[in-house]
Amino acid sequence: WGQTQGRLQAVYYQGEPRNGKPTRVFAWLARPDASEFGPGPWPGVVLVHGGGGRAFADWAMHWADRGYVAIAMDTAGCGPDGKPLPDGGPAQSHESKFRDFTAGEEREMWTYHAVSDAILAHSLIRDLPECDADRTALTGISWGGYLTCITAGVDHRFKAAVPVYGCGFLSDNSAWSAEILPAMEAGALRRWRLLFDPGRHVGRVRCPIMFLNGTNDFAYPLDSHRKTVEQVRPELATVSIQLRLRHGHIWTFGVVDAFIDSQMNQGRPLAQVGEVRVRDGVATAGIRNGVSDIETVRLLFTHDTGQWQKRNWSEVDGAFDSATKQLTAQLPEQRPITFLLQATDSRGFQTSTSHFHLHEGVDESNASLVPTPKLEEDFYDWYRRHADVLRIKREVNPATVVIGDSITHMWGGRPSQKDRQRGQKSWAKTFGSSGLNLGFGWDRTQNVLWRIDHGELDGITPETVIIHIGTNNLAGTKNHQSSVPREIAEGIELIVQRVRQKLPQAKIVVMSVFPRGKEKTHTLRSPIRTVNDMLPELLKGEEVTIVDLSDQLLNDDGSVSREVMSDYLHPTARGYQIWADGIAPHLAP
Repeated sequence: WGQTQGRLQAVYYQGEPRNGKPTRVFAWLARPDASEFGPGPWPGVVLVHGGGGRAFADWAMHWADRGYVAIAMDTAGCGPDGKPLPDGGPAQSHESKFRDFTAGEEREMWTYHAVSDAILAHSLIRDLPECDADRTALTGISWGGYLTCITAGVDHRFKAAVPVYGCGFLSDNSAWSAEILPAMEAGALRRWRLLFDPGRHVGRVRCPIMFLNGTNDFAYPLDSHRKTVEQVRPELATVSIQLRLRHGHIWTFGVVDAFIDSQMNQGRPLAQVGEVRVRDGVATAGIRNGVSDIETVRLLFTHDTGQWQKRNWSEVDGAFDSATKQLTAQLPEQRPITFLLQATDSRGFQTSTSHFHLHEGVDESNASLVPTPKLEEDFYDWYRRHADVLRIKREVNPATVVIGDSITHMWGGRPSQKDRQRGQKSWAKTFGSSGLNLGFGWDRTQNVLWRIDHGELDGITPETVIIHIGTNNLAGTKNHQSSVPREIAEGIELIVQRVRQKLPQAKIVVMSVFPRGKEKTHTLRSPIRTVNDMLPELLKGEEVTIVDLSDQLLNDDGSVSREVMSDYLHPTARGYQIWADGIAPHLAP
């Protein structure tokens, strides 16, 4: 323990070894005023600074003045004067963060030490008698937000977390994706992504977490930020995207204080805004946690594309229906448009959706063409599977990607669904370990379009993409009115176009929609044939290969055998072998 200045105290604690030698970490510890907040124990908060920062005493006091035991540590190996300690941890330079390293050197890296510093600081305050060990939170700014995403994913003692600006998927898009990360040696970069990108860890968060960022952040753009948010279980994630939010060591954002108070001190909750859906030119999003004190709703939007930092955003009023807990806003007619819905509560605190994109030249009256997240309940967690795809796709480094619904989902490969996979043997023989399975049970064309827009093809360079989708568009439910063949075929066409935009080098193979139903007179056989008949003309200029396996999947009399499709829809191992044999000649060499 070091010098005490009123309720502020310097502290040095032991960090992780570096180069075989012990290290020390400096921090400021601040305590509440007992005359104002009582004798305690009080909640605790761990504060993680960003690039160029240090252990900020004023930040610790900000939280102590709110009734928290607060600890703000230095993650750059420095002391209270900002100078390196003789026994401090790694520096916070880019050279330190992104240096090449070999297997076995992981514990020498800056990220490892910085995350360890935060976890050890957490242990320190939890051991103090004045801190309530069951009420602790974590928040970090910029690089500290990056560290918060990782730390909250591995230290499950925290009850709340708030990364400000910082996020994962830095190789996909960030201030470091164009030059600094690609300059790393290939093996070191692969290890860095696997161990030190927050996208690999934040999905394990078990506590409520709020992601705060701005529309034009220079370091952590909204596409990578959204992928990070989507790693977290939806019921845990609150988002606050604010118009042109300033970037800096700013710890006076009231929305951060309010969120942590709501989790630690039974404070009023912030509105947790759900996912965006679009219909008839109107964007809607529900309030997941039932908050109803919404004063204003704003639609933030831009028609610009390209670099996120340079996009010009506008805003218009929306509306809130207190009965249905729905935010709504009429969208401008111009396309393309990227937008989000933002709610402001009676205290002036803003929360929002993540951003949503609509492309130009799309007939939005056709629901099969409008990107849409999960529509139906099924045997698996739709959002978790999407998160898994985002997390593992670079690791798989696929030569082949197969996009589809449950028919693809149950084939094999990764992400694994071992309890449902029926064709792993034929998958492995056809694609080996370099196949990525983007089949999602119950998906329709609009769900596939959403998943493509939300990053499932980003950062990979497959040689072949196989598309088999459309059969579920024929199924009408309370969430989707049955599509007609023309609408489905246009949905497949649009998926081809989106894949081509993302992966211009890939060979695209479109499967004709598989026949379904036992007899050839089944009511869905005719619309399926109509969809398949439309595909050659619609895809004539798209440079794709169309493969129709209908004859191979059917008996001579047009019926479906249970030996090929056990429920007359989903293939058996034999059915998947037929698919594998039919597709193998069309894979890129």
